[in-house]
Amino acid sequence: MKHELELKVQAWVDGELPDVEARRIGQWIAENAEASALASELGCVRRAMSGGETLALLDDSRDFYWSKIQRQIEREAFVPSHDPLPWFARWRRYMAPACGALAMACLLTLSLRQAATPSFDEISSVGEGMEAVTFHDQSAQMTVVWLQNNGGPADNQAAPKIIRYEDEPGTVVDLE
Repeated sequence: MKHELELKVQAWVDGELPDVEARRIGQWIAENAEASALASELGCVRRAMSGGETLALLDDSRDFYWSKIQRQIEREAFVPSHDPLPWFARWRRYMAPACGALAMACLLTLSLRQAATPSFDEISSVGEGMEAVTFHDQSAQMTVVWLQNNGGPADNQAAPKIIRYEDEPGTVVDLE
């Protein structure tokens, strides 16, 4: 038997159907053995339960009472939607950690650059009777050139002289 028909039999046993429909369902129960057995069983259950139920009288009508219950259910089921965050708050949520990571990377790069050992390039060239030694310090951004005359014994005794240096890239100072 279909569930709808079972519910109709239940409503007929409880006396909840309008008169026209109750007569139609009563006739169907009398003709159908399965429906008759279900109605008999539901009637026994109703009689067994009727002694244990206490009668509750309501101040309000049945429809009003159930409408109050429905309104309460709808009120509790309603969850207000949260307004989406403004664009600045969404941007800040993702960009703040990214900017912090970028700042840490910059600080790490600067600290490693400061701690790097200076690199020195030394270039030596020997000409006829002259010796030139060039010293380049990249960390100080400075180039120094020493010239020494190796032409004679008197000149070998003389101390080397600095005649040219570069204190900034592109700036050369001659001392002669």
